[in-house]
Amino acid sequence: MNMQHVQPIEIKVPDRASMDRCITVAVDRMIESARGQRTHGILVIRLGDGHFVVGLSKAVPFGHTDQLDLRRQTA
Repeated sequence: MNMQHVQPIEIKVPDRASMDRCITVAVDRMIESARGQRTHGILVIRLGDGHFVVGLSKAVPFGHTDQLDLRRQTA
């Protein structure tokens, strides 16, 4: 499978229970895709409250899942 054709999955959810369930499903789908070439790991990016993107990343080693929180930090 060509990694260029694996689209990231955007998630927007209203509550914690939905968040956990949707992220788990998205990560499971990315695991299936990553197994094809064994060169990319999975990156979960939090863009805001209830807003995430799950995708493959060459910056994350195969077999690993990493997370990045890009929410604005308030002082």
